[in-house]
Amino acid sequence: MARLAAKAALRLAPKLARLILGPEAAAWITPVMARALPSAALVLAASLAAAALGLAMPMLTRQVIDAGIMARDMGALMFWAGLSFALGLGAVGFGMANAMLHLRASARMLADLRGRLFGAALARDPERPDLPLGEAMARLDGDCAEIQSFAFDTVLVAVGAVFRLAGGFALMLALDWRMAALPLIAAPFELWFLSRARPRTRALAETVRGQRGALSSQMAETLAARATLRGLGALDQREAGFRTAQGQQIGGLMRQRLWSETVGAVSQTITALMRGTILLVGGWQVVRGEWQIGTLVAFLAYAGMMSGPLRNLLGLYHAQARARVAADRLGAVIASARPDEGAAPPDGPLVLAFAQARAAHADHHPVSATILPGERVLIDGPSGIGKSRLVATLTRDAALAEGRALVGGQDAADLRPLALAGRILHLAQRPAILRGTLAQNLRLAAPEASDAALWQALADADLAPWARAEAGLDTPVSETGANLSGGLRQRIAIARALLRPADVLVFDEAFSEIDDAACRRILAAIDRRPVTRIFIAHSGPAREGCFDQRITLTSSAPIFLISRGETPYQRENARENAV
Repeated sequence: MARLAAKAALRLAPKLARLILGPEAAAWITPVMARALPSAALVLAASLAAAALGLAMPMLTRQVIDAGIMARDMGALMFWAGLSFALGLGAVGFGMANAMLHLRASARMLADLRGRLFGAALARDPERPDLPLGEAMARLDGDCAEIQSFAFDTVLVAVGAVFRLAGGFALMLALDWRMAALPLIAAPFELWFLSRARPRTRALAETVRGQRGALSSQMAETLAARATLRGLGALDQREAGFRTAQGQQIGGLMRQRLWSETVGAVSQTITALMRGTILLVGGWQVVRGEWQIGTLVAFLAYAGMMSGPLRNLLGLYHAQARARVAADRLGAVIASARPDEGAAPPDGPLVLAFAQARAAHADHHPVSATILPGERVLIDGPSGIGKSRLVATLTRDAALAEGRALVGGQDAADLRPLALAGRILHLAQRPAILRGTLAQNLRLAAPEASDAALWQALADADLAPWARAEAGLDTPVSETGANLSGGLRQRIAIARALLRPADVLVFDEAFSEIDDAACRRILAAIDRRPVTRIFIAHSGPAREGCFDQRITLTSSAPIFLISRGETPYQRENARENAV
């Protein structure tokens, strides 16, 4: 049974996704909807059961009034009142069950959708521009909630509304077919108005979503840079900018809410006119003796019950405009993800090579070089020429403008990015340190590493004495490592890298904030490891010692060594100084 339900969901999900959110969003939300549909079907069944009981209540009220009260029949009054009470309790029970089922199913769908978007954000193509952190959080939070709510509830609301409309209209026909025509006359006017109002609803939604993302970005950036801003005396400026952004968002929300209330007021006015007409005409029927009071009460109840589902159906038309704005914003996140596709790097030690290679957006002349397993290599050149970008082409974290980057004899562009990252570890100047403990930060590289392995890595990174003086492996680390110096953050990143069984270690200014004595001890420990070591450094001990080769990037054709110890980088600096 579960297998049949899953197959039905897989067939139905693409059609629903295209209908609700359009063909572009359907491509990425269909799997999420397919997993949510079986739970949604259960919620729908409970909802329809509660709706059926609700439809029966006005008829029971009519019997209580006409057959019991007006007929002065105490037995009939007790029977119909008792039945009404029992069905009312049933409706309450179904309502509670429906609410709990709805919460569980919708929460699971939201978690599934957020997980899908979070994974796409983590797999962002390095060649695409980064979203500001606050904007990314706004999309993962607010936009995901908007999509989940609309996608999950649309089917429930639509089916439930149609069921109530059909049931209510059938019972109104049973009471008086002429009066049943009134809701049908009012519906076209309401639909016309909502269709004309929909473009403004979408425009206001786009504005508010953009303002929310901008405000979140400003908060995240300001909190991350508060120490720098305090030193510059710029906190007042940022607070003023924050107040301005908040004011803009509040203004946008007010305009959106005013427009929403205006649209709702038109629908409510039409409903009020319809109810007033029913009261007038139905009351006249009671005065003439053609209707009983219970019939009028039941008819009014059904008219009210029909206006709600009709408004829900028409309101979905406007809600879809807001949901498609959110879908477009989330679609941009999905589109920025880079699929982890390609072949695995060859087994065994890796030979790296550049063949007339130049990284995109780099200013260096194309370079050719081969790096053999276990070599110690310095990538040299002026600041900004593209050293980091050239090395990043080996892991597909940067694109090539020309030439080829080879890993194990294969084009890096043909290999899986995550597999490359597992074999070639790139340590940046500003490492990522997360809130938690020292051990938790180290085990990001090796989750199963023993405490002894952690202490050995700390010793190799010249951190063991510091850790013992603190709380050992349980030393607390604040968000981004703000409670640590720059040198400690870099040494933690080096210790973490030494726990990972990589073939190639790239140290990209990874020693820039470590004192020279500690740096030499760490380098000695690293050089004892049988791995390829590539260094990018402008100064300090990382440039000392013997290198198997120095690959120098220049803005012109390569300059060959002409005397002992002279490098092309030194020649280029001399020319710059002379100019």
